[in-house]
Amino acid sequence: MENLTDNETDYSIAKERVNQMKKFYASVFIYILLFAIYSFHRYYKTGEITFLDYNGFSVIFWIWGIVLATKAFKIFFFNHSWERKMIDRELNKEHDGKF
Repeated sequence: MENLTDNETDYSIAKERVNQMKKFYASVFIYILLFAIYSFHRYYKTGEITFLDYNGFSVIFWIWGIVLATKAFKIFFFNHSWERKMIDRELNKEHDGKF
């Protein structure tokens, strides 16, 4: 592993986090756009909007929503400070000889 200064490490972590957030927001935008298109199409076809039917597309949207919620939890709750604590803990174990 490279020897990076604290500033370089912080920048690297922040850059990775921003990339994750960018991908997450892009996924949310695509999800909302496709869900809106599907809902409008379904509304004009059947005259009703139902979110709890279990046809193929609805199941895909439910699963995709769960995946997005999981990613949001990972990005916003397991954030930099949590990662930093875990990294410091592992580094302390390595320096103390307690693998």
